[in-house]
Amino acid sequence: MRNGKKLLILEAPVSVGSPTRGTEDAYSALVSDGLPGVMGDAAVFSPYDGERSAKETLHDERLRHLETVMTVCRENYRRTAKALSDGYIPLTLGGDHSLAMSSVAAVSEKYGADGVAVIYIDAHADINTEATSPSGMIHGMPLAAAMGLCTERLTVGKRRVNLYGKNTYIVGAHSIDEGEWGIIEEQGVHLYTADEVKRRGIDEVINEVIRATEGMHVHLSFDVDSIRGDEFPATGYALKDSLPLSDVVYALGAVWDDVPVVSLDVVEYNPRRDPAGACRDILFDIFSIFKR
Repeated sequence: MRNGKKLLILEAPVSVGSPTRGTEDAYSALVSDGLPGVMGDAAVFSPYDGERSAKETLHDERLRHLETVMTVCRENYRRTAKALSDGYIPLTLGGDHSLAMSSVAAVSEKYGADGVAVIYIDAHADINTEATSPSGMIHGMPLAAAMGLCTERLTVGKRRVNLYGKNTYIVGAHSIDEGEWGIIEEQGVHLYTADEVKRRGIDEVINEVIRATEGMHVHLSFDVDSIRGDEFPATGYALKDSLPLSDVVYALGAVWDDVPVVSLDVVEYNPRRDPAGACRDILFDIFSIFKR
């Protein structure tokens, strides 16, 4: 347990922020297959008990399935804030990456946007707005939403701005939409593409991020599609140009061991695409990092 604090693993069953279904089952699949045994006394598990779906009251191609996504995100925001208040380290187990806006909102509300840094390990930048997104899928918008760049309809907590670009570190992205490049530059986001990581080495990049976030309260957000698709195919985006599994494991371990992580996301695992359980076992190894 980290500084005597247990993880509170929160189920957040939403997949409609993405184009594919199945990630909403990740929590139940991992728990039933043995994740509590992997974590032992280091974690408490909290299944989702809120409304799992919501009627679509507005059809907007720029914000697909908005009401459903926001129903789960607002509940996750509430539960994450309570977990922080109760002395836990909340880990949101998604679900798609739209959930990150709710995690960041809760952490920022506790520590202040000036005191929060986000380390975002993902094959995508997820910093589209509803105006720049080519798909309208909200899982590509959580960082922009946390920075207050999106419509107010994507505001989760009590305020719009929960994150500053200067405190945002994206590691491993390589599938970046045209409109995202300008936002990254304008907001001062620190982007370490997959190509840069491979060129410089994961140890050099992560050590740079660790030094840069010293003194901050860090939210670590991990998307399994940051792992090369042939090594981790159980996701909606199994991409060949993502990082090797060994690099991602190194990055997660180094951040967990050397950075004051106060909350986490683990997202986009799809158990329906993992019939033999190989990716489940990889995730169990990754979760064991968070016992340290």
